[in-house]
Amino acid sequence: MLPMVSGQWMLSILRRQLFINTCTFLMMVVVVLQVSAPYSRTALTFVLKILTLILVDRRLFRVPYVLQL
Repeated sequence: MLPMVSGQWMLSILRRQLFINTCTFLMMVVVVLQVSAPYSRTALTFVLKILTLILVDRRLFRVPYVLQL
């Protein structure tokens, strides 16, 4: 049987997860841009930037599992 979860507690968890995901996304963007700065004119770097941002974006907007019993 699932325990009842208060709305405020659930919102707190979701806010924390959104904050963590946003920070992760921003850190990945900074790392990709900083590492690829010397090689910014190559096609491979451009493709790697796009793939990294797509992967981070998918991770950022997935639905978190709040309760796992």
